[in-house]
Amino acid sequence: MTKTDIIRKNIHYLLRVNNESKISLSDGSGVNRTTIYNILEGKVVKVQENTLRKVAFFFGVSFYEIQSVDLTERDHANSNISVDGNMNPIAVPIINDTTILSSMNAKIGRMIVTAPVTYYFGEGPNVIAVLLTRGIEGYYNKGDTVIVRRWDKVNRGNVLVLSPQKKLRVVERGKHPSVSDEIIGTIIEERYGSQ
Repeated sequence: MTKTDIIRKNIHYLLRVNNESKISLSDGSGVNRTTIYNILEGKVVKVQENTLRKVAFFFGVSFYEIQSVDLTERDHANSNISVDGNMNPIAVPIINDTTILSSMNAKIGRMIVTAPVTYYFGEGPNVIAVLLTRGIEGYYNKGDTVIVRRWDKVNRGNVLVLSPQKKLRVVERGKHPSVSDEIIGTIIEERYGSQ
């Protein structure tokens, strides 16, 4: 399956699960209707980065995710997680903020065996801990750790993003990150002075 096939499949899926139409996608993302229709009908060989960023932003998914992850499979796997019964803490890999970008593509299972771990009393897939070697002004200091659900949808809480200048920043709940920001995920727990 080519990258364009994945993009087309993901857009079809996101339209369906978000109860959106091609017209509402066009209107909400600022991408013209002809481009949307051509992508979805397979008439586009390579989707322009700016177009893809606008579509990803509209749906609240990351640029990486919409072009590289089969969202149908991921969401199906996520929905099979049961929280019934006794809940054990989940092991969460600790990723240094300076290597966060290279870690975004790694599987959690691989990170668990190669990175230090901490524990999170909750449930869910794709949970990582980001250890901050630099503070995030107005939010966190050097040595703080934030537990993040990777690639999680925007508007569920504060979102950790990576700017094009490779600096982490927080986008508050209800606000939208810049189209050029890479979404790391929703912050689900904060630990101050962890180091």
